[in-house]
Amino acid sequence: MLRLRFVLAALVAFAAVPASAQTAQTYEILGVEVDGVTEDSEQTFIISIADLRPGERVQLPYDEAFGEAVRGLYERAQVSDAEITVDRVVGDGVFLTIRVTQEPRLGVVEYEGLSKGEQDELRDRLPLIRGRRVRPADVEQSRLIVQSYLREKGFRLSSVSASQKLDGDRLTLTLAANKGDRVEVEDVVFVGNENFSERTLRKRLKNTPEDRWWRFWKRETFTQSGFEEDKDALIRYYNDRGYYGARVVRDSVYLRTPEASGEDPELVVELEIDEGPKYHVREVVFEGNTLYTDEQLEFALGIEPGDVYNRSLIDRNLYYSPDHSDVASLYTDRGYLRFNVAPQVVEVPGDSLDIYVEITEGDVYEFGTVEIAGNTRTKEHVIRREIRTVPGQTYSRQAIERSVRDLVQLNYFDQSSIGGGPAIRPNDEDKTVDLTYSLAETSSDQLELSGGYGGSLGLLLTAKVTFNNFSAQGILDGSAWKPIPAGDGQQLSLQVVTSGTRYQNYTLAFTEPWFRGRPTPVGFSLGFQNFSNSPTQEDYKILLGTAQVFARTRLKWPDDYFQTGTTLGYRIYDIDGRSNLYGLPEGVSQELTVRQTLSRNNLDNPLFPQAGSRNELSVTIAPPVPGFIQYHKTDLESNWYAPLANKLSLSLKTKFGYIGSLTGEDVEFQRYLVGGSPLETNRNFVGFGKDLVYLRGYPTTAIGPRSEGEPVGGRILNVFQTELQYVALQTPQLSVAPYVFADAANSYDGFSDYDPARLYRSAGFGARVILPILGLVDLNYGYGIDPFDPVSTRDDGLPKWRGQVTLGAGL
Repeated sequence: MLRLRFVLAALVAFAAVPASAQTAQTYEILGVEVDGVTEDSEQTFIISIADLRPGERVQLPYDEAFGEAVRGLYERAQVSDAEITVDRVVGDGVFLTIRVTQEPRLGVVEYEGLSKGEQDELRDRLPLIRGRRVRPADVEQSRLIVQSYLREKGFRLSSVSASQKLDGDRLTLTLAANKGDRVEVEDVVFVGNENFSERTLRKRLKNTPEDRWWRFWKRETFTQSGFEEDKDALIRYYNDRGYYGARVVRDSVYLRTPEASGEDPELVVELEIDEGPKYHVREVVFEGNTLYTDEQLEFALGIEPGDVYNRSLIDRNLYYSPDHSDVASLYTDRGYLRFNVAPQVVEVPGDSLDIYVEITEGDVYEFGTVEIAGNTRTKEHVIRREIRTVPGQTYSRQAIERSVRDLVQLNYFDQSSIGGGPAIRPNDEDKTVDLTYSLAETSSDQLELSGGYGGSLGLLLTAKVTFNNFSAQGILDGSAWKPIPAGDGQQLSLQVVTSGTRYQNYTLAFTEPWFRGRPTPVGFSLGFQNFSNSPTQEDYKILLGTAQVFARTRLKWPDDYFQTGTTLGYRIYDIDGRSNLYGLPEGVSQELTVRQTLSRNNLDNPLFPQAGSRNELSVTIAPPVPGFIQYHKTDLESNWYAPLANKLSLSLKTKFGYIGSLTGEDVEFQRYLVGGSPLETNRNFVGFGKDLVYLRGYPTTAIGPRSEGEPVGGRILNVFQTELQYVALQTPQLSVAPYVFADAANSYDGFSDYDPARLYRSAGFGARVILPILGLVDLNYGYGIDPFDPVSTRDDGLPKWRGQVTLGAGL
């Protein structure tokens, strides 16, 4: 208890004075002492808080300064009792004594009934610091925080007690929790819903679903924060369907005791809703716009008189749309950094609404300094050539977003470091915007060391290394080998596959993504294969040499997501000891190809795309040069991704292909072989001279035309794939994205054999995992739905589950 009192002697002295003289008198403070505190620093601290210093004048018997001093001591000095006494009066001076009783210092906080993880999480929330004095209010606040924490986790029946043990000036505080069982939501009751069923409204409560026996993997735990979000989502659902005035009149959360004895209490959530009438938009009025006309803004808003009111549509078309067709993008993509829009909805008699949109356009800004931080490996020019925020150019929100997207596509940096965009610092005086791209390097190089036994080759060993941020310019610089020259954004890949003397495969590939300082990727690849059959069969040998050079160009029309590319390829085959092998005669055969591609890629992420598309049309011609293999091939591939929720996306993929003859002769060599995975293909040395199309749930070369029981592949290809993918974990050390899939594909010998409904189907699940060394690893387990003619004695061709492993983006 706080008190302000004066010693009895002083009161007696005043009592001896005549009543007419007992009025307040002013005295000078001659000295102030502190009683109850031994340390000099604490005494000085208390005197400073009391703000009673020698030389100041106070009134006796009472002065307001005494009351202020006591209140300050209680609030700031953490004392349980404080009093100010008059020690003695000397003439017109007074000596004061401040007597305090301090709260104990916190020694240890002990927890009972809580896990270590819960204790660690609570330590950051409690207002308790070891060594500081703790008041009863701090103890009670801590107890309430622990109880609120448990109830937020679903322990609605929990209770928390606080006990104290004093050892001298040190306090040991014990917070004991009795959690009880988690209480799950048993029933959600709606009252007042006339236009939407309870089933429809329950789907809006993502954080407060009812407990269902079949949802065994998830606890339907009630949390207050999740419940508040659900109420907002419920009202937004009504608003998006015209019910502008919808509101939650009352909500109640209570425990219900089941009729059957011995069962746990059930949690019931009750919501009373006032839906109100369904509103239509009568008029849209823009104010403050000078750059764009009302008609242009109305088109961007997408709301016309007579339309049903839709809150989400208005918000999206006012503030942000992914395609930048919203009202805000009209300004922010043209320099108006300080643009602001303030819509106001006004009810008019009946069921109509007027929407007033007040616009503040502001001034045009330019990009100022653009800084790059955190690039410890990648050279700055590699980053700057990808970003579109150039100093001196007009500020554009779209340019910032595109810069972030292109940096993500490099796959050199931790996506969490750049996903939020650069730090923006506006300078209102000179109308410039300074940017800082803060990056965190992550390794994108890949090393593959694998081995397997089986198939026609027996033991097969593979070693492959890919440097995705290589620097050819640093090869001759000894200081750049750390451990290899890096930072110029070039790609170098080396691969060796061997099974001893029977099979060797060597590949070297190099890509320069910016040739002569322009976004024109150029590169080459060289390869050599040597294959001999097993000693138990007729002796034959195959040699294959390949060489390719390519160049791609980024287009500006229809937009700069388009690319066109040209690839020149040369292959030489040498078959010794067997005629008509893989459709080739014995001896030397050659193939010269020209491949032209037109592609568009606006995926938001190169490894785990959530939105966007990737489409490519390619035409390959092997001209009928004397002594060379001839054919033409057309491929069309289309991949589309749509976000369904945070980190959850749906993809649809299709591929069509056709191989024909330029001279009318049959094309036996170049064909589509469907089935299997890259590892399976290498282990069996299949697909020589073929276009391999991988299909989950089926073994390699299982799908397509046969010749005397042997797979020869088709000239027409149909592939359809769909996936539902969730990015569960994404860190520089490990990324995991599980998915479920459904595939269907087939290849046909020609148009007379073509039946688009005759497809081999599969479905299953898998996961894509990114490891720092291996890169992308795809693990899947698919069920081949349709039977097929066996291609080996190891598979009977019946529907069954089959697993596959793929290194890299093979599927």
